Amino acid sequence: MRLRAAFLLWLVAALTSGATLFSARGRGGAVAAEEETAARVGVDVLRRGGNATDAALAVAFALAVTWPEAGNIGGGGFWISRDANGQVRTIDFRERAPRAARRDMFQRPAREGEPLPSSTEGPLASGVPGSVAGLALAHRKGGKLPWKSLVEPAVSLARDGFVVTENVHESIAAEKTRLAGDRETAAIFLPGGDAPAVGSRFRQPALARTLETIAERGEDGFYRGSVARAIEQGQKLSGGLINRGDLALYSAKVRPPVSVRLGEAELLTTPAPSSGPVLAEMALVAQALGLDRIRARDPAAAHLTAEIEKRAYYDRNRFLGDPDFGGGRQSLFTSAERARRLAASIDPNRATPVETLRALEELDASTTHFSVADGRGNVVAVTTTLNDSFGNARVAPGLGFLWNNEMDDFAARPGEPNSYGLIQGEVNAVAPGKRMLSSMCPALAVIPGRGVFAWGTPGGSAILTTNFQVLLGLVARRESLEEAVGAPRFHQQDYPDVIEVESDGFDPAWIAALQQMGHATKVSARSPVPGKIGRVHAVAALPNGETEAAADPRRRGAAIVVRAAPGPP
Repeated sequence: MRLRAAFLLWLVAALTSGATLFSARGRGGAVAAEEETAARVGVDVLRRGGNATDAALAVAFALAVTWPEAGNIGGGGFWISRDANGQVRTIDFRERAPRAARRDMFQRPAREGEPLPSSTEGPLASGVPGSVAGLALAHRKGGKLPWKSLVEPAVSLARDGFVVTENVHESIAAEKTRLAGDRETAAIFLPGGDAPAVGSRFRQPALARTLETIAERGEDGFYRGSVARAIEQGQKLSGGLINRGDLALYSAKVRPPVSVRLGEAELLTTPAPSSGPVLAEMALVAQALGLDRIRARDPAAAHLTAEIEKRAYYDRNRFLGDPDFGGGRQSLFTSAERARRLAASIDPNRATPVETLRALEELDASTTHFSVADGRGNVVAVTTTLNDSFGNARVAPGLGFLWNNEMDDFAARPGEPNSYGLIQGEVNAVAPGKRMLSSMCPALAVIPGRGVFAWGTPGGSAILTTNFQVLLGLVARRESLEEAVGAPRFHQQDYPDVIEVESDGFDPAWIAALQQMGHATKVSARSPVPGKIGRVHAVAALPNGETEAAADPRRRGAAIVVRAAPGPP
């Protein structure tokens, strides 16, 4: 009863603040995504007989048009899927540093007296994009419908335009100053000097031509040929490092999934260079502590959860990086012995200062997300990113897609905080051809008798903690998908040593109790929705053959099923 009451209080607060909790249940498949037009593209693919892989590919390309904040072909991400037979596939299409990148490229100016090069803005901030290669690999491995038919909806949306919603208008308007800094970018996204008006039709002809080439030629349409030549020319003119050789050498990778147990559930997530191993470590430490101790939504359970998150982030920032470059210790994160040590180091009554976590080290040397389920038991979770909202805020000249600014996800200057406040070590230093560490970690949970759940979130460094708290909601608290997605959240990431809380999720007595345990607290100011943390989009394949979708109440997303079930979800 206490859990239900807490959720209802949160729901009332969400509704009275203008948010809507979107959820649906039915048959034939489901899509949950941040932008409704793209979600409906995926549902249409399912109606045409496509499987979850097909629908996910169509949604991904549609988001590159309708959700420019983070939908992308100029960035990268991670894919995890599970088919009806239990086969799990993870695809790493994270961006890579150009071959001309150097470890100290953001540590010294090009010429004496000049400012340091930026890892977040300008020509050196972008990594080699991986999205098109990753989606092409997913199609080869599990697609059913022809590639061209899955990209063509995005071509049409870019060429003929789509109706601008309030969500899209607000997203572009919030970054008006940054987008105005580049003439070609401003011409696309700020026609007449302002974000496209709600209800207007937004066309992107240059992006349509690029997508049409991809539809006709597959990944070669991006990494080779006319598009690659245009990328190289644009990079050369702006002082960037990416050339046709970097593009031709890029490949997405199938990697083994990370799998651990939490209670009765199996957690499946993506490996490094994603932060899936860190999510796995959080789950293992929670298991070692005992799920009964974190089942409630009271300050005592929140304290333990924050202490788990603090330790996992400490490990992430020191021991995780591109597995192809060595130095990382991914196996550390799935060690039951390590998890028991971390659990034993948690004082149930008092916060552990971050600086004292070094003793544990001596023991052992935003973005967008969408989820898809079809009616056959297949599920897909995909998280993609440009890093910051609208990435580098610069489009590739003549090609219409936005560049990422993922070079900041390296330890550009090891030992100094990046734009998300993360202080990382040498294992994630810049190197030619290296993939930068990511906070992304799309996840699946197989829960006996309840189904297969797929979810993920944007949110920068809060991605990990958001996904962990959804997992705890589903498994430890046995919440419904709707409850787990809608419940209030908080975030702790090692440095700075403070718990961020949502503005209307917790009462003053709850916060005061945490402060009495030694935790510093503050209301989250994370964009694009200040006072909110994460934007989860989740689906489930249920044992009775139904599918379910839930979109986060924190922003106007979409949760759509092919055929709705009668009555409330």
